Amino acid sequence: MRQEELFGLSFSNIPTMNLRDEFNQTYAFVFGENAEQALKPPIKAIETPMFIWFGMPDDMFTLLLQRAILGVEAYLPFALKFKSAQLGDASEELFAKLDDPFSLGGKKAVTNIYHRMPAEVHPELSLQYRDKELYERTQKFYLRIRNPLFHGCELHDTDVNALRRVFDHVAKLYEWIDGWYDPNHVMKGFGSVSGIRGRHPKIS
Repeated sequence: MRQEELFGLSFSNIPTMNLRDEFNQTYAFVFGENAEQALKPPIKAIETPMFIWFGMPDDMFTLLLQRAILGVEAYLPFALKFKSAQLGDASEELFAKLDDPFSLGGKKAVTNIYHRMPAEVHPELSLQYRDKELYERTQKFYLRIRNPLFHGCELHDTDVNALRRVFDHVAKLYEWIDGWYDPNHVMKGFGSVSGIRGRHPKIS
């Protein structure tokens, strides 16, 4: 636990199992009928796996998407730390870099998070190296989706199929991580969090 002195709040690390479980539940909700109905008039209470929402649908889906993005950004350094330990390269200096990807010198968040940070552990872990097409699509995702969502914008007139494509992209980022770090190393049986895309209808 870490104590913040100025405002008096305390922090602890989010259990990584919770990150994956929340994303999987949200993914299933977004791909289900309840999400479709939530976007149709009239405005009504929306029941999700985590809470019941009484506000505007676009506001809720903005929140869910923001949390999904923050989740994969938080899960990645955790996986990289464990991978570095497997490779015998773990160090306080490396962990400090993984905790602050902007210390790696890139000007863009997407470059630091998905290329420079994994490459600090091993060059072949970089998303740019392992899946260039997904990396280039992630660059566009950050420019057009992630950055606006974290700089004063929210979803508007949300189309459920467009929303599903965005969540599917985040799921592909988790698949990239699972490709070099087995969730079963976190806890036996935790590998069940993998493969969420295969448990729901494909999208175009």
